[in-house]
Amino acid sequence: MKEAVNRALKTFRYYTDKRFSTIAGTLAYFFLMSIAPFLLWLTLLLGSIDVEQLLPDKLFESISPFINYLEESAQSAVSGSGIILILTSLYSSTNFFYHLRRSGEIVYGSIKAKGGVKLRIISAVLIILTIFLIAFIASLSFTLKWILQSFMPEVLIDAILLVFFAVYAFFAAILLNLFACPYKLKISEALTGSLLTTVLWIIFILGFALYLQFASPGKLYGAIASIIVFLLWSYFMMCCFVIGMIKNGADITVKRYKKLL
Repeated sequence: MKEAVNRALKTFRYYTDKRFSTIAGTLAYFFLMSIAPFLLWLTLLLGSIDVEQLLPDKLFESISPFINYLEESAQSAVSGSGIILILTSLYSSTNFFYHLRRSGEIVYGSIKAKGGVKLRIISAVLIILTIFLIAFIASLSFTLKWILQSFMPEVLIDAILLVFFAVYAFFAAILLNLFACPYKLKISEALTGSLLTTVLWIIFILGFALYLQFASPGKLYGAIASIIVFLLWSYFMMCCFVIGMIKNGADITVKRYKKLL
């Protein structure tokens, strides 16, 4: 028992020394800065998309009010947007991917940083690809849910959609890890950390949903409760991702050290 506690404390200190919470806070900030302009471009290219079709209702019920607000704001912005707003919003939407790579340079200990302009262009391309990927996943999720509802009870549908979300989250974590790494990372080298991130995401989302059933943030924060909830949700989701990224970096370091012996 004592050995297990010491091992847990040692692991916690390792991730703390790697500044996982600081990096997660940075990524959460730029994620929030990117999501509104991203939704504007999503609406601009694909029209109105029901974002909730991507998210299992019971898992993401806590953040759906804020997502719906941002979605409605994006639709309003598109109707009156000019070329300057469109171009600046594309630049703003790249902030998350840009700082994700910069964070990866810190985690993986790279001293050779990719040029800022080149990284911005790559991030802009990734934004466009992400938009069409979201459209595909939304269509697939909607179709799957529609088919299952015709012959399955609601409990089984929720379980299947949870598995679908877990698979989707796992592949998303892999892709984000591959992009964050400043040098060529093999998919096999990203699996362990991505799996850890996915497990932590699911545990956190289920725990957070359970917590909000008993907590009453509206009584404390009033009208801005949904914003506070989304801020907390974003931060802890980024913590889960950064922990997985650090795990990948640690495994790679150990692997290279063994090769040198």
